[in-house]
Amino acid sequence: MFQHPAVGSVSSWGATILGITVFAPAPTPVDEAARERAVIGSGALDARHDPALGDLVEQARLTFGTGMAAVSVLSRDWQYLIAVAGVTSRTYSRRMSLCGHAIMTPRSVFCVEDARADPRFADNPMLIDGGQVRFYAGAPLVDADTMPLGTFCVFDRAPRADFGPYEQMRLQQLADAVMTRLATLRES
Repeated sequence: MFQHPAVGSVSSWGATILGITVFAPAPTPVDEAARERAVIGSGALDARHDPALGDLVEQARLTFGTGMAAVSVLSRDWQYLIAVAGVTSRTYSRRMSLCGHAIMTPRSVFCVEDARADPRFADNPMLIDGGQVRFYAGAPLVDADTMPLGTFCVFDRAPRADFGPYEQMRLQQLADAVMTRLATLRES
């Protein structure tokens, strides 16, 4: 069974100056307690290293021509990448995650063409230290009760403005395939 990490077991970033936050941390949904129960009930956190999910993220990375792709699940204060392509770390602070913003609009794909040019993210230390992410697109992973568990996301070190309606539809289809796979894993 999945266990949350102990405080301090994952690197965290200093993001304050004189106690003032210099970037927009990811908001928390008003129905967070119900969303958290949905995450636990989905079994998504126990699906890490599932080969089928790994195939989906690699397919997304190649299809969209991005350097990175992931299935991200948000639970408590953390963002867990349960399947990845082009990414080495698998756990991040939820406060600094773009996926935390994406779950706030569970019926649409959340796109950031250039995180450095977007005032919500320009000073986010996770994005600026090492220039990890400039472009991000995340399709929410939504359960049958319309609770967003996380996202299927693609991201890159280079900004891009060409992620249009077709690409967003295709990314949502991949997110739906993840939810189908999670249901299959839960039933087996």
